[in-house]
Amino acid sequence: MLTPRRSYEEELLDMGVGTDQDVAENLLDLRRTNRYLGGTRTVLKALEASHYGVTQDGLSLLDVGTGSADIPMSVVRWCRTRGIEPSITALDVSERNLRVARANFSIGPEVSLLRADALDLPFPANSFDYVTASQFLHHFRDEDVIRLMRGFAEVARRAIIIHDLVRNLVPYYLFRAAGAVFLKSFMTRNDGAISVLRGFTVEELGDLADRAGLDRVKVSRTFPYRLSLIADVNGS
Repeated sequence: MLTPRRSYEEELLDMGVGTDQDVAENLLDLRRTNRYLGGTRTVLKALEASHYGVTQDGLSLLDVGTGSADIPMSVVRWCRTRGIEPSITALDVSERNLRVARANFSIGPEVSLLRADALDLPFPANSFDYVTASQFLHHFRDEDVIRLMRGFAEVARRAIIIHDLVRNLVPYYLFRAAGAVFLKSFMTRNDGAISVLRGFTVEELGDLADRAGLDRVKVSRTFPYRLSLIADVNGS
């Protein structure tokens, strides 16, 4: 009863609504949610587990749907404390997002911002150790989620790390109530609620991974109403 049918209502950010300042405020809100509600933690925890024992090697990573490149910069800081040389590509289809990210957020030289279509990744096979995507897959219909996962598996050498939203009416109404108080951006207040209704259940995300041909997949529900999917693409 608390899991409604997936919504496909389009979000304001995807529609190109708002000024650059509006987008900057929205991306700042998204940085906070990644920091405090699990997106960043999911990626770093998975890297810690997967990269254990080879910490002196370099690390290459593709972050898809990067927004303000906050997760890539968190990975850079994680690498620095462990003596790892990072090389990160932060990909977004929106030139506006990338323009706002360059103008408003500190992005280190280890991170290259790239405008490209996630459904048609411009990289050869096995280009990156890791592919990450946080709060990204829910923007797509199921068949495109499958295409995305297949593309991620093709370019990743070690693992795919995905973080997304649980579709449930409890976080939906909590977001509607709390967002009016704590969120600065009107875009975030609108899009965040829509995003929850576009999210997944554990079973749905696992089924999409299976249909994409991924194996060695672990899908977990994490606090609060978040999902993580870790797919080991080479068995290491």
